[in-house]
Amino acid sequence: MTSQSVPTSRGPATISRIRAFAIRLPLSVPEYAMSHERVMAHVDTTVVEMESADGTRGYGEACTLGSSYIDGFAGSTVAAVHELGGALVGLDARDAGVLNTVMDRQVKGHRPAKAALDAAGWDLRGKLLGVPVYTLLGGRQQESYPVFHPVTLSTPEAMAREARDRADAGYRHWQLKLGNDPVADAQRVHAVAEALAGHRDFLTSDANGGWTLADAIRFARAVEDVDTYVEQPCATLADMHHLRSRLRQPMVVDEAVVTVEDLLACVRLNAAEALNIKPARVGGLTKAARIRDVAHAAGVMVMVDDPMGGMVAMAGIAHLAVSCEPGQLLAATHMASTHIDPRALAATVGGPVVCEGRGWLGDRAGLGMDVDAAAWGAPLFVIS
Repeated sequence: MTSQSVPTSRGPATISRIRAFAIRLPLSVPEYAMSHERVMAHVDTTVVEMESADGTRGYGEACTLGSSYIDGFAGSTVAAVHELGGALVGLDARDAGVLNTVMDRQVKGHRPAKAALDAAGWDLRGKLLGVPVYTLLGGRQQESYPVFHPVTLSTPEAMAREARDRADAGYRHWQLKLGNDPVADAQRVHAVAEALAGHRDFLTSDANGGWTLADAIRFARAVEDVDTYVEQPCATLADMHHLRSRLRQPMVVDEAVVTVEDLLACVRLNAAEALNIKPARVGGLTKAARIRDVAHAAGVMVMVDDPMGGMVAMAGIAHLAVSCEPGQLLAATHMASTHIDPRALAATVGGPVVCEGRGWLGDRAGLGMDVDAAAWGAPLFVIS
């Protein structure tokens, strides 16, 4: 890469310093479980601070939800941020496309690290320009947005109990963690659906790619009478394409779509009617917004989600969610409010809040939060 291809900046918006923090977030629930014995009692997340020459600071976060969910893990995210940060210092923080081009040229893959840096860039950009991030992502399309509650994989009785508890708090949108034995998973769906009678506007049965095609067909036949989306039942788009003709319910693609090209392949195959967009999986808010726009053009509904994380990650999700057209958005997540110990979130004030199962976002610049970075302890490294 030459200085002629990506010119450096010398103005107040120049990126002058990048710091990285490693944070362990204990859960407020006993555990969070997904298919194939992916069980957590805490999550490790990475927060990036990006500072401009005038002293303005932006923050971004990426959590991988362990080491066997999306590409990468907490340690690789930190290492990649260190590798990428030096290439960003000296660039203009307002140039989202340039920053992403530089990162993709510098390091192949490692999308969680790019997502944290990209989100920090958006927060910083919004603060420098004096506007919320959602304004820069296309504008505020809705005042609030539906928040879905992910029900952890457990026994049918425990999952029904968790769903009833959150329904009492006003939730009406649900994601059920499944993906092991398809017959037992169908029993879980029936138990939760019965428990939520009259209290659900949206339900998705999420296997996180845990079923074989044969397992997914067995599950589909067992839940034919339930109004649910079926989310990423198999690992590949090819298997989802084969399943599509055998399934009565609409499908959500999640882990199989990482790029715009993946989404276009999904549309060509008619493999799903909806898409779960996770900024940490696709490489940040910049790429998530591109994928959102292509999905909208193709008539594909969207969920906005991320592999858990703290309030900085939740803020990025909220800004992307309110910038979606209401007719396109199924629901978005806010797992920090239901799954993370509140004491671990004390470094941030402001940002999105959840009330009666809906997310609300103010109009402050950037991601809309005050951050006390000292509460995270010493940074792992500083690039300046």
